[in-house]
Amino acid sequence: MRLALWQGAGVPGDLDGTLAEVARIAAMARQQNADLLVFPEGYLTGYYLPGLVRGGLPGVEQALADVAGIAMRHTLAIAMGTHVEAGDGLSNAAVVIDASGRELGRYAKRALFGDWERQTFQPGREPLRFQCAGLTVGVAICYDVEFPELIRAEALAGVDLVIVPTALMAPHDRIARLLVPTRAMENQIAIGYANRVGHEGPYAFVGLSSIRDPQGEPLAAAGSEAQLLVADIDRQAIQNERAADSYLDALDRLRSSPLSA
Repeated sequence: MRLALWQGAGVPGDLDGTLAEVARIAAMARQQNADLLVFPEGYLTGYYLPGLVRGGLPGVEQALADVAGIAMRHTLAIAMGTHVEAGDGLSNAAVVIDASGRELGRYAKRALFGDWERQTFQPGREPLRFQCAGLTVGVAICYDVEFPELIRAEALAGVDLVIVPTALMAPHDRIARLLVPTRAMENQIAIGYANRVGHEGPYAFVGLSSIRDPQGEPLAAAGSEAQLLVADIDRQAIQNERAADSYLDALDRLRSSPLSA
């Protein structure tokens, strides 16, 4: 699979302007033969929307339909970070659309970060996994990746790649630098970590997006500016890494023969 990540921000308060950016970036990704394009957390709507309540996202569902049209025109799967209405509340979500324009599912962020997120959104309860270009892909959003149990569950379910739309802000750059490669290495999976840049309200987003191989090494990495990252994810390399020395098999052995105190 050829994976593309957009590190950037949409046009605050302007869905049409943001959709124009989505179309521009999708064309760039398709020119590089990408199979899947991942946008950051809250890209479509903006991440930090103080006072957001149900009914406060007019036009978002139509905008998602327009994203599906962009995916179809460019024969490119898209994972879009956006806030959406869900049930009787709101979700901080990643909406996955395949290259035919069909919505594959909506992943709701499970680990909500800080008072604003916890007061605004309902936490997700379920994983989302899908097939793309021969790989099994799982989804996490930002703070989710900081919990080893969530990403280990993806590896145990047979996922090859976890995509992570993100809104990582200062001063937490160590998450992108240290923890993301560790999650890839300890689970022997690829990770695509797509962060925002710029400012919203009190938040300064740090960028540092990356695509990591199953050893945690960078296949592509960004600094602090808007950038499209593209890299090939090799399923055989993932299988080879696990065959050589599988952490997952070792975990099974530890469970069946626990270490004595």
